[in-house]
Amino acid sequence: MTENATKSSAADGVRPGPDPSLTADDILRAAEEMVPLLRERAAATDESRRIGDDILRRMEDAGFLHILKPKKYEGLELTDHEHAMVTLTLARGCPSTAWVFSVLSAGNIALLGFPEEVQEEVWEADPYATLTGNINLNPKAKVERVQGGYRLSGQWGFCSGSDFSKWLMFNAPAGENGEGHMFLVDQKEAATIDDWFPTGMRGTGSRSMVVEDVFVPDRRVMPMRDLGRRIEERRSLHPTFDALWSSFPAACRFPFAAVAVGAALGAADHFAEAAASATRVASAVGGVSKLADQEYVATEFAEAAGELEMARMLVDQRSSEAAQRAAAHRPTTLHELTRDTRDNALVTRVALRNVQRIAALVGAKGGNPKHPVSLAKRDVEMAAHHVTLNWRRAAIDYMATVAKG
Repeated sequence: MTENATKSSAADGVRPGPDPSLTADDILRAAEEMVPLLRERAAATDESRRIGDDILRRMEDAGFLHILKPKKYEGLELTDHEHAMVTLTLARGCPSTAWVFSVLSAGNIALLGFPEEVQEEVWEADPYATLTGNINLNPKAKVERVQGGYRLSGQWGFCSGSDFSKWLMFNAPAGENGEGHMFLVDQKEAATIDDWFPTGMRGTGSRSMVVEDVFVPDRRVMPMRDLGRRIEERRSLHPTFDALWSSFPAACRFPFAAVAVGAALGAADHFAEAAASATRVASAVGGVSKLADQEYVATEFAEAAGELEMARMLVDQRSSEAAQRAAAHRPTTLHELTRDTRDNALVTRVALRNVQRIAALVGAKGGNPKHPVSLAKRDVEMAAHHVTLNWRRAAIDYMATVAKG
């Protein structure tokens, strides 16, 4: 949208986008300022299995969902670095909120793979419209070719953020070879199955979505294999949006690993704040010991906190390097891609190991599901299951790249 179009939209009752003068520093500061509220609401978010409407509104008002959006649609055109660090920061307060932010923010890039008329269709009426769904192929989905498009039926699970997203993207087989195609569907044409009852990351609302015989016009369908190439083609449409020079999907955004690291750091924050007054039963025969007075607590926590800080620094460094590559319009090399993928899995391993160490220091009190360390531990354990964070796969791919020289 042009400036005049933005003013016109506001006059027509369309909610205008965030302040276009917001800087990266403004965004990161706003994320830090949200952490206390997110900590306060984390247990309630976990129990309700969704983030609050007011929390989403705060993220919108702060400009978070416009970080990876072109200026034409009132975006801020910021970088992979801001995406990663906002994700990590929010996760220190509530990992589920950070996960939803990361998914919806990255979805803006996926939407840019579709034609300009689709981008207009989504964002002209609502600059805050977001995209989520599931890009894994559902071979059981039914796709029928009809005049002007397709009719789509199927069910897809793990649709994080679907409580709020106005558009959904699903991968279903189409064409003579039945290869995966991305179908962009209006959320109003889908139904929700309330099947999200995990042990961790409960607040992401990652429920299954179903569509039954929904018409999807050709403009909102594309082969999955073409998505990365088409995003590259949009560079000419949005020439000042450097993030379009990142690879897609972009490991350098640390979309899920940053959640794990931030969650574990949040557990460390809580333990450090409570350590001075926290106690544990001294032995089977009774007595009480102060945690801060125990040498084993000091050595375990110091190492855990140090390793988590190193993981945070690695996310910071790699995402910053990616932003610099994009600003120079230099494509990501295969070595850089496999290294960043390795580091996503690596920092997640560090987060998982150390949040479990901190939980062990808390002891039986951590059995309370509302205990901040218990919440963080379960969230990291759940996040670590994500397919993109598979350490063995990432290590094998990285080694193959290194061996080739």
